[in-house]
Amino acid sequence: MSNPLNMDLRARAELLSYLVASHLLARHMTGNWLSVEHVVESTALWLKTNGAGADVMERVMLSTRAHDMAQRLENTLGSAVTSKSVTALFCENLRLDFRSPVARQIYQHCLTHLFNSGCW
Repeated sequence: MSNPLNMDLRARAELLSYLVASHLLARHMTGNWLSVEHVVESTALWLKTNGAGADVMERVMLSTRAHDMAQRLENTLGSAVTSKSVTALFCENLRLDFRSPVARQIYQHCLTHLFNSGCW
């Protein structure tokens, strides 16, 4: 069964946040950013878990922005991005944990970026 294309601005920002947080977690755990294959897998996992639908262009747009945003946020957030804060970005069910101040900051940056770039 195919999901309808139903991602509004907030859903796009949440997916982008999830991908950015995944990049940051990979960077702190391995020293490397996520591979393209892992980004595709993470995107598919998020869409399935959240019952969302996105066409190929939307998925590619959000996925490609995630790496750039992760690099910028690693510098922008500076000392707030530590191994401890990055591992606390996710709940046990691999969803973003918005109780984390860093997760909320990432989401706000992603939401602002998408809004300012007209991706809504």
